[in-house]
Amino acid sequence: MKKRLSEWQKNTMEQLLNQYENSKTYCGKNRVTQTFSIVPSKIFDEYDSDFTDINLIHDFEQQMKELEEKELIAVKWKSHVIEKMIANPEKLVVYYELLGRKERYQLEQEQIKLYQEYFGIHVMLDCFCEEQIRRIEGGKKAEFPAEEAYKILRLWKFLIENQEEILERELSIAVLGDSKSWERTYCAKLYRLLKRYGNFEELLLGVDDEKEATRIILAEYHVVPNPSFIYFKGDAELTFTDGQILRINLNMPVAFTEKTLRNLKKIIIFTPNVMTVENLTSFNRLSKKDSFYIFLSGYHNRLKQQLLLKIYNDNKMKKWLHFGDIDPDGFYIIEHLKRGTGIPFEPVHMGTNFLKKYDSYTKPLTENDLKKAKALQQQEKYGDVMEYMLREKKKLEQEIISWKERD
Repeated sequence: MKKRLSEWQKNTMEQLLNQYENSKTYCGKNRVTQTFSIVPSKIFDEYDSDFTDINLIHDFEQQMKELEEKELIAVKWKSHVIEKMIANPEKLVVYYELLGRKERYQLEQEQIKLYQEYFGIHVMLDCFCEEQIRRIEGGKKAEFPAEEAYKILRLWKFLIENQEEILERELSIAVLGDSKSWERTYCAKLYRLLKRYGNFEELLLGVDDEKEATRIILAEYHVVPNPSFIYFKGDAELTFTDGQILRINLNMPVAFTEKTLRNLKKIIIFTPNVMTVENLTSFNRLSKKDSFYIFLSGYHNRLKQQLLLKIYNDNKMKKWLHFGDIDPDGFYIIEHLKRGTGIPFEPVHMGTNFLKKYDSYTKPLTENDLKKAKALQQQEKYGDVMEYMLREKKKLEQEIISWKERD
């Protein structure tokens, strides 16, 4: 057509092509001759309204007549109005040319090739790509449009291969070329895919908030919203790979990035106890001379677990403690630390006696707390505390204990 297609004309041809590509005729499975048609309201939704501007109706009808004059469609009239527009099957190939559109089969082959390019990177990607190829070959659409799938696959590959901490906006720019696309569009999609195809049941044990679960899973791939720091406080000597030696004490808390601590060669702790602390407020308040304190800001991902294990290997004869909130989540954190490191952590200041002592500061357990506490009880873990918590339906945040017990 020499004249440029209008939006109504394009939409008409697009919808007729969609019908054709989704039909048995296109798949070669039809036993009868099919026709493809649409009613005017699918293109111009106010066409049948009594209040529509007559000039707009005339314009629409004229545009459909132009397509008919070019033998692209047949227009069926009833009582002087268009009843439907019918595709000319002999001109469907021309539709593709006029719309600049690729045929479905060609697009499907391009998608299959895209998924095949990501085989062999990781078992999760293999499973996802195989499933998408099966969908396409079975006559269904892939889970994501081609352009979106391309970006998802690139992001997924990046996460799998990434071995250092990267901020979410850096990831977004590196892979998507835009600092906000990750958070706005792709973060939730990748989380759902990772959870579907990955094995994160133990990692997410006791976690029922999707935002928290997303943060935890992404932390396993070293993706964080902001730089995470590890805080140390107590009597110790740190030796780095460049030969630098740093001596710290209770009055000199220090914070390191994960990247810096990769260069930690050795750490010698001069106190009998090593204590990981759940919250920064309590970390800052604690100051007993018999303990070396560690605050792992953010989630305890693999890098942080590896760091703890390194410290443990240098200080195996110490007593390893964990101080957290006296609630089910606090005990799930201990379990996660023990599973991830193999270190025999013991809870400290997290017994029934503290729930009783600071009863006036307790808060009621939520429904989720109750479920988690019952799960721990069924696993026969932390029996006395779980029994008391479930009976009294109370929990306590650790900050009141570190403040009240500071002397």
